[in-house]
Amino acid sequence: MAATKRPILRAHFTDSESTSPSSPADNDFLRRIEALVGKSVAVTRAPKLRRLMMVVAFLTTCSIILWIKVIAPIIEEGRSAWSALKSNSTGAGTVSEASHPKFPGMVFVKTLDPALLPQSSPDDAGPRSRKKRLVFVGDIHGCREELEALLKKVQFHPSTDHLVSVGDIVSKGPDSLGVIDLLRRYNASCVRGNHDDRLLLVAQKLRSRASETGADPVAELDSIDTSTKAGDPVQKLARSLKAKHLEYLRSCPVILRLGPLKAFNGDAVVVHGGLIPGLPLESQDPVSAMNMRIIDLATRIPSKKHKQKGSIAWYRLWNRYQQLLSIRQRFGGLKGEKGRGHGKHMTVIYGHDAKAGLQIHKYTKGLDSGCVNGGKLTALVVDGNGKQKLFQVDGKNYREGAVPPVDVLRDGPSAGEKAG
Repeated sequence: MAATKRPILRAHFTDSESTSPSSPADNDFLRRIEALVGKSVAVTRAPKLRRLMMVVAFLTTCSIILWIKVIAPIIEEGRSAWSALKSNSTGAGTVSEASHPKFPGMVFVKTLDPALLPQSSPDDAGPRSRKKRLVFVGDIHGCREELEALLKKVQFHPSTDHLVSVGDIVSKGPDSLGVIDLLRRYNASCVRGNHDDRLLLVAQKLRSRASETGADPVAELDSIDTSTKAGDPVQKLARSLKAKHLEYLRSCPVILRLGPLKAFNGDAVVVHGGLIPGLPLESQDPVSAMNMRIIDLATRIPSKKHKQKGSIAWYRLWNRYQQLLSIRQRFGGLKGEKGRGHGKHMTVIYGHDAKAGLQIHKYTKGLDSGCVNGGKLTALVVDGNGKQKLFQVDGKNYREGAVPPVDVLRDGPSAGEKAG
């Protein structure tokens, strides 16, 4: 009997141990965890959440790009423009006349005869003028046929219109002398472009050496610049220049001051390359004015390059400066501004930057649309009533006659070359 009871007691003990129930609190916690995990898996698998996550990721990426590419540069532009504005008001940061390179026979700043400015009627205040329109033409580069077609399209008439070239009259195209003759015939105004400047330097060196040695100017030409080839198109063009062509090119100032124009709600100037905001016209650097494309935001030093880290197109900084000038005028201005004469709005008509193409903004009008490279020749026409209108004709591609940059011959680094 005793032998048969022991297994029964052992079996009963084992059974009671294996079936011992868990506490109700533990079971409830486990069920909640399982339910939460299940719901989480179901939510993450839901199409709506995946779409929401994709939208959030997209918006975050766009925000980062927007900050880097747009917002941060705008803030930096504003800081640089404000710094230029403060320099203007205090008289700091100007360039002295002594720092200008030597330009033999150069006209730096010239004011257009007020009688050539357009008037809406003979009763307008100021000098009596029969002129009704100003016609600004972008970089011509020897494209005489295109210039004639453009003037025909704008219905140009010398008795009522005045023609103004923004520079780079010569080189690259097929008929530079024909362009000069046409501009002379219409008594057109002009500014000196970097290619015009280069041609004048070559011609000057040719004639200077010829007069010193008594040699034939044509024979002397091939040795005036060892950095260029004998077949350089600029040298060929310099051979063909007559005194009347040289006289016209030399008469073109680096900066042409137009004065107040109704079309621009303020003063206007013409320059080939660009201008540094905050500097008076007489304190601008001539080489930079003919060559600049961008300005360093930290130093406001210009460069002829198209792109450079920490820099922007000069015309963007110029427009931002003019906008800040409006704010300063509206809300009282800075101390000492009165009577300085630099607080007026100024619009710049320019060329030089064919890569950027036509650039029409409130305070800058870029007219180089690459005519000589197969683009277009552009004219901006303004009248005495304040209206502005653009005209264009197609150009041909004359790239084979490309000309080396101006700084091959110009001695001494400019402000732009220091920045580059």
